Amino acid sequence: MPRLFMLVVLGIAVLSTICEAESKRIHVTARVVQTTYTGNPASPQLGDLRVTNVDLLDESGITIGTGAGVCTVVTVPPLDALDECLITAVFVEGHIIFGGLAQSPELGVTGRFGILGGTDGFREARGQATLVVTSAEFQDATFDID
Repeated sequence: MPRLFMLVVLGIAVLSTICEAESKRIHVTARVVQTTYTGNPASPQLGDLRVTNVDLLDESGITIGTGAGVCTVVTVPPLDALDECLITAVFVEGHIIFGGLAQSPELGVTGRFGILGGTDGFREARGQATLVVTSAEFQDATFDID
């Protein structure tokens, strides 16, 4: 019995090491290149759209990818204003596709999105994308890929 227990513990340790080795974190800064809003952003209506495209920058400020997304207003005051978003980040290794509900992008707002999949090197990607609005022009983006 002690041998079986030891084998199970070793198996779990090896499996967790393999899983950790497959995890990947990508951190970039998104610089807004173009954005448009259908409707009046000061008075959002159900179905209004925000379409945005960005350059993705590494820590040195070098462009390492692009991104684009569309967010649809799905709740309006008196409820908390929420958008349903579908966004794609494009890197040399492939695309990461993510989406979900988030507050409208105002300074300091953090949006957490599920990674839905991807292409090429990210074709089996799952995990979480976190976007933090740091200014009207920039967002901090972190992709935690399982």
